[in-house]
Amino acid sequence: MKPYFTTLLSLLSLILLPAALRAQSPAGIWDGTLSFAGSSLPLTIRITEVPEGYAATLESPDQGLRGLQADTVDFHNPELKIAFGALRARYRGALMPGGMVMGVFQQNGQEFPLLLKCRPAAVRSQEPQPPFPYICREVSFPSRADGVELHGTLTLPAEGMPRAAVVLVTGSGLQNRDEELFGHKPFLVIADRLTRRGYAVLRYDDRGFGAPESEQHRLLDNATTDDFTLDALGAFDCLAALRDTTACPIGILGHSEGGTIAFVAAALEPRVDFIVSMAGLAVRGDRASLRQNRRLMELQGLDMALTEDCCTLLEAVYAEIRNHTREELKAESAELKMRLAAREPAASLPPAMRGNLLQLLDSAAANAWIYHFLTYDPAEAIAAAGERPVLAINGTLDRQVDAEENLGTIRRLLGKSPALTVKSFEGLNHLFQPCATGDVAEYERIETTIAPEVLEAIAAWLDTRFRPE
Repeated sequence: MKPYFTTLLSLLSLILLPAALRAQSPAGIWDGTLSFAGSSLPLTIRITEVPEGYAATLESPDQGLRGLQADTVDFHNPELKIAFGALRARYRGALMPGGMVMGVFQQNGQEFPLLLKCRPAAVRSQEPQPPFPYICREVSFPSRADGVELHGTLTLPAEGMPRAAVVLVTGSGLQNRDEELFGHKPFLVIADRLTRRGYAVLRYDDRGFGAPESEQHRLLDNATTDDFTLDALGAFDCLAALRDTTACPIGILGHSEGGTIAFVAAALEPRVDFIVSMAGLAVRGDRASLRQNRRLMELQGLDMALTEDCCTLLEAVYAEIRNHTREELKAESAELKMRLAAREPAASLPPAMRGNLLQLLDSAAANAWIYHFLTYDPAEAIAAAGERPVLAINGTLDRQVDAEENLGTIRRLLGKSPALTVKSFEGLNHLFQPCATGDVAEYERIETTIAPEVLEAIAAWLDTRFRPE
């Protein structure tokens, strides 16, 4: 789900340490724990070198925050400054010998000291390493949306025509072509497996990835799933126009939000030959959000009665969002919050908790993606797949897109299609990793990027439909 949360607590305005340090690079994975009011919040900042300097992402596993890209990263040895505009947060620290950054994290006027320690990036056993026994090409292509240029990697079998071609579409949040998160590169793993089996695969960076802050705002501030669907269709057009793939069946494989996009894109483009939905959301977003919030409250140890009262208020908030346009929400948010706050059970909730839940009205009014996510029902787009081949899969321990609810919805909408395959994988999470609980906090600790049985199931499903000549 979209990781543009604003609940992350803030941090620090730093007393810089002496700058007489030898030249060093801040690139790496940096872990720290933010302490506040007797609580602690683990954070991870990943810094990578890019042509223009450095890029960074922020992760907070306990809050489900992953891959939030920094707007700016400034490094003038030893001083490091990172800004996260989506959180209105900044980190400022000094890079020290021994793999440490001493600094402060600042957000909403609050400051807290934060010590970061560097750890070596995990070498994932599934991550493919060159040389590859297939062709890799860098490609650029336009989205079907005006003014959006996308960049990606096309992999092709070394010999002969591909059996079919596949566009890979990432989940929510700003991600690169490998859908890289928590040290895993699932789309690199999928592309490698499928290309070795004779398929062409195009994976691409999300719009705005690695772009300057001003360009990200232009591309993302008002973007919704509909806009990202036009990007996926631009990738489809790219494959359809290439000499290597023009005669191939071409389909779309998406993960999470990308799984929903695969259906929406196919509804708009009859030439999409097949769909693979990996943990794609098949119900309206507010239903998924309510389930996720209930789960989070349970994990935080809230008693059952308080959890039910919070969820009742959330349902009322979602109903108001569905019944108003964004413009109406902007104009009426204060009045709506007062009215909802005066009713039970909201009136009996702790004020801070009640305020946080009501704040969602402002978030939906201010953020186009959030509003669209909460109000959009993909049922019509899913039904439009008709009798085209569809593979829909989920893990039974997926805590973000519930397997039973979403696979059941797809089965109900497409149950008459002889080309529908629906499968749940026991004990796998939202990333299709073997896990204990399915919670986000486990993702990085799990060595497996994608369970081998999932990779084989996707490849075998394609093989039965696109046999070599």
